Amino acid sequence: MLLEIFIAVVFPIALLIAISLFFFLYPETLEEIGFGKREVGLLIVGSASTMFFDLPLFFYQNYFLALNIGGALIPIVLAFYFIKTNSFSFVRMAGATFLVALATYMVTVVTPSGVVSYFPFYFLPPILSFLIALLLYFRHPKACAFSYTTSTLGVIIGGDFSHLPELFTEPFIGSMGGAGIYDMIYLAGLISFFLSFIPIEKKRLSKEERREWKIRREAYYAGRLAGVGGDYKGIVKVLTGKSVDEIRFYRLLTELNKPIRRKYAAPWKRIIAFLLDSFIIIPSSLAFFLIYNSEEYVLLSLFLFFQIVYFTGLEWYFGATVGKAVMDIEVRNVAGEKADFITVFTRNIIRILEFFMLFYMISLLLMILTPKMQRLGDLIADSIVMEAKA
Repeated sequence: MLLEIFIAVVFPIALLIAISLFFFLYPETLEEIGFGKREVGLLIVGSASTMFFDLPLFFYQNYFLALNIGGALIPIVLAFYFIKTNSFSFVRMAGATFLVALATYMVTVVTPSGVVSYFPFYFLPPILSFLIALLLYFRHPKACAFSYTTSTLGVIIGGDFSHLPELFTEPFIGSMGGAGIYDMIYLAGLISFFLSFIPIEKKRLSKEERREWKIRREAYYAGRLAGVGGDYKGIVKVLTGKSVDEIRFYRLLTELNKPIRRKYAAPWKRIIAFLLDSFIIIPSSLAFFLIYNSEEYVLLSLFLFFQIVYFTGLEWYFGATVGKAVMDIEVRNVAGEKADFITVFTRNIIRILEFFMLFYMISLLLMILTPKMQRLGDLIADSIVMEAKA
């Protein structure tokens, strides 16, 4: 009994803490495979805050199949992001995923409560992913991304998709990844990532080197937005009127962004843009709900679905939603360039958490106080909202 409680509750949290420590101790190693602050925030903060929310995939009369945001959608997005970032061989990825999916299918069964796997058999898929990654990449950091990806995709294919015919033999209400951070999809990715990280070669900068790297990065970002080029020390001198040594490190970000603060979108503009977007999302969700005469529990799922697709899709493709376009503001990454998919996806997943933080009041406070006028989602995703003409 105690072992089951430990594995069900303590074990996932311990894995999250361990992976967080890996990032804080060896950020250079993990950033090499595309696992930086943004991805850590999405995996931990994003998943933990959305583990109780589902997106509808299929619903008809007494049949309802959903995808849990924290337990399945986020791991799947991260898996495909790792594939793109690390340019994995299709043959290797497909072969490893097939083997993990086959192993998952063998250790899962369909019950009245859904698809389940019992202790200790659910450890087989992530351990298999780890061993395959170790064989193919040995001590290279790519092993972490490869094992996480094959484990996540293998489990959802072998554990969920392959059992759908059995599930739909009678009325069914369920969610893939529905146990959130305690779900097999989510846990398999964490376990395989954790195991793969232990043997890889690790890089670590000294405290002074890391500090200089951060100063250099922020100086170049601010310089790009201000139209100032050259050496990072020169950029700091031009924008602040002081040398790098004259400014305390914790004050540097504020000093660098003072001259360009007007380029960031004012909080009042962002509020109006959000309200305009809400006038599109809420009626659309309600109309879809009424047309299909769905059950009440579907309405929240539809609202979240429309919100994520609307904000993420438009900000990724156009750089702005309808509301932002009306207010002449747009989303970019912190370097002032077009934001990629993982950036806009992360900032909009965190939006769900921000809603429950005093109905966005904490986010409004952050926009007023932070040097780049960023809400929590922006801080985690490394995104900014700027005047379109800036």
